[in-house]
This record gives sequence, structure tokens and C-alpha cells, in this order.
Amino acid sequence: MKSKNESFRRPVDAEARSAARMLVRTARYGALALNDVENDTPMVARAGLATDTNGMPVIPVSSLSGHFDSMVKNGRAALLIGQPGKGDPLSHGRLALSGVVRRAEGADHERLRRRYLARHPQAKIYIDFKDFSLWRFEISSASFIAGFGSAYVLERADLETKCVDWEEWHSMEAGAVEHMNEDHRDATCLYATKLCGGTDGDWQITGLDPDGIDMALGDDHRRYAYDEPLKRAEELRPTLVKLVSRARKQSEIS
Repeated sequence: MKSKNESFRRPVDAEARSAARMLVRTARYGALALNDVENDTPMVARAGLATDTNGMPVIPVSSLSGHFDSMVKNGRAALLIGQPGKGDPLSHGRLALSGVVRRAEGADHERLRRRYLARHPQAKIYIDFKDFSLWRFEISSASFIAGFGSAYVLERADLETKCVDWEEWHSMEAGAVEHMNEDHRDATCLYATKLCGGTDGDWQITGLDPDGIDMALGDDHRRYAYDEPLKRAEELRPTLVKLVSRARKQSEIS
């Protein structure tokens, strides 16, 4: 016999996975909850967010903050994301993630720094301070509320982006983003406006991963998710070319 909570949960399908992934990828901040190791009491802090290429949230933290020691000594955490719109805030989608936070080092730190600054360029004034470090939230499970009566329990696999060769992808991504932003702003504008509903403007790509394209125009952030995830870095260029054609056709229709 199902418990009362289980009876309200919906089976996880492709639509739920896609919506939950979009929430993670587009969130610019969230509420980070931890257990205070000194007082053994709950605590919560606002966290600026970006994502790593595999979809795990990225969080900058100062060692001067009250929750830093708890992250170092314990690491177990929860993260609530989801931006309420008009009306009842509980009618809007939100995602409560459970997992652990781990400090990034070496090449991981450099990649996460680049991706975070692309999402939050104003963070350049503090991101390199000695007291700041970057942390990756390693998701273990999640509770996704898509709206009233739409509840799902997700696992890491439902939210994680996969790639056959991450080393190959990481060696390519920064250069591809720079190339698109320097030489193909017109294509990026087409992606953002015709495929994602953005307004006309000088859109820039902030990240490329096997699942999609992240773009920004000031504080307006949009993401285009591919129909099918890419398996290798070599698939990116032909995919971007095809999307230009799709966007132009959409432009002709509209």
C-alpha cells in the first residue's frame, strides 16, 4: 500500500526531467541549507549559482561567511531553487536538491571560475579574493514541484549531463564560447530570440554543454536545450550550424 506522500508523486518522465534540468541550468541564485557544526542547528544562506558542464550547481563562498566551516567540516547540504512569478508563490515550480558540497581545485577551479563569471560578470570584483573559493554541489537526489499536484522525486541521473569524453569537451568549450561571441553574435542572437523567445539585443553565449546552450543579455538569461544530447565535442559545430537554419526558418514563419 502506498503512503500518503507516495500517492501524490508522479512517475518521472522526460518532460519532468527536462523541466527540472532547465530550472538548475537557469537559476542565478538559491537558498543553501546546512547544519551548523558548532551549534548543531539548521542554517541557510543565499548562494549565487552557475553550473558546471555536467549540470552540477557551482557556488562561490567566502571563508569569512558563517556557513563556510560547516561546508568544510560536514559538506552535507540542501539547495532550493526556483523563481516565483506573479500570484501564489507556491504555484510556481521549484527544486529542492540534496547532496554534498565539494571545493574545486586546479583545472576544475579554473573552469568553474570561467563559467561562473560568464553568468555573473559583476563577480569579477571579488571572485579572486583570497578568502573566496568555488564549490560544486554534487546532487544525490531532488524533490521537484512543478506546480500544484505535480510532485516528482528525482535522482542524480535525472539531472546530470553525460559526455563520452569530458576532457575533450573541457579542452574545447572555452575556445568555442569565445569564437561564437567574437565571430558569430548574429547566430547567438537568432538562437536567443527565435528559439528561446528573447528580445533583440547583443546576446552572448555564457556556456556550452552536451545538453544545450546558455545565453545572456544583461540579466536576461536563456537556455536552448538540444533535441538530443551530444555525445562528443566534435558534434557541437554541426549542431550549432543546424540551429542557425532552424532559427532562420522560425524567423520566416514569424
